[in-house]
Amino acid sequence: MWEFAFIALYAVIIALVIEIGVILFHMTGLEKEIARYQVISMLTGTGFTTQESALIIDHPIRRRISSGLILFGYFSLAVIISSIATILSNDLRIELLLIIIGILFVFLFIFRNKSVFNRLEDRFEHEMDTEYNLEDWPMKTALALDEEEMVAIIQIKHGSDYIGQKGRTLVEESLDVVLLIIRRGDEILRFDLFEVELQEGDKIMIIGKEDHIKERYKEMLSEDET
Repeated sequence: MWEFAFIALYAVIIALVIEIGVILFHMTGLEKEIARYQVISMLTGTGFTTQESALIIDHPIRRRISSGLILFGYFSLAVIISSIATILSNDLRIELLLIIIGILFVFLFIFRNKSVFNRLEDRFEHEMDTEYNLEDWPMKTALALDEEEMVAIIQIKHGSDYIGQKGRTLVEESLDVVLLIIRRGDEILRFDLFEVELQEGDKIMIIGKEDHIKERYKEMLSEDET
């Protein structure tokens, strides 16, 4: 009986840690759905190689939070293994687990408080503003993109109709897309991009509405897409 209680209580601890992690990531501007998947991935050590993981890795504050979650995940694995041995020796520490659960519930309620959430959210933004250079920010944050926008890289491939054309031909007036830079080998072109004559192998970084980019340039999107 106590064996099942121990397992159930530790499952509650893990669930609370997940919820606290999701709230902390949400404070940094990450969507809850993405945050929940990434938190579970970090705790279990599985699935953290998805494209969405770049949203964690590229953000200094999120990296700190993820470090704690990863360490807790390894600690949990050790606890589970030792618990199996403890269960066999019938020396369970139910009281300790109840204390830990109580503490985690306190943290959960504190972080869910709207005033505390807003204060910490502002604190995270202030820390990003004061402690990190702009080049260290995630690109989506630095460019103040909304959820419907993205930064992508398109490539002028062999046989492309754009070879020899001006950069302006890439952007139609009806599309909400802007040219940022053109990478040509080791050279980066930043100015008068509309007048640059495109060459095979050019990689063009663009910004705009995600649905427009994926529909208009789906055959040109580079593997370096951000």
